Amino acid sequence: MLTSLLMLSFFSYGQTYQNAIGLKGMNAGGGPFGGGGVNFKTFIGGKNALEFTVGGGPYHISGQALYEWQNPTGWTNGFDWYLGVGPSLGVWGSSHHWHYDDDHDYYKKGFHLGVDGVIGLDFNIKPNTGVPLGFAVDTGPYIGLINSPYFGWGGSIAVRYIIN
Repeated sequence: MLTSLLMLSFFSYGQTYQNAIGLKGMNAGGGPFGGGGVNFKTFIGGKNALEFTVGGGPYHISGQALYEWQNPTGWTNGFDWYLGVGPSLGVWGSSHHWHYDDDHDYYKKGFHLGVDGVIGLDFNIKPNTGVPLGFAVDTGPYIGLINSPYFGWGGSIAVRYIIN
């Protein structure tokens, strides 16, 4: 019985909306930049989605792109779980250093590139309430590749308006 439920959840159609835009805060996958930004999620077929976040602060701009696989939890309509992976990158002003220890100042060069992984929950309340809002929470690792040579773990929260 459990195996049947897991197979149905994994292989079933996970989409309850097509596009959504909003804000994503905190920091998915760790990384040196924190914060959040404008978030857009679109389904490209079946349970496959692309998610983009662009944000920044007084010294930096950063972005994240995730390819996600989304599936229903089976608990209620519009409540899904997802896995994702993708790059994160950013640039910052050369006059600002992210790590103030001169012996270990990894972030002097103005550019970083890394890879994020996420696992999360996505709740579209429109099927249950008629209100076109979605909420998501995720967590996962960040692996720095260029100018951020470390492993981190983070999480984020998104609030999105369901476009269609």
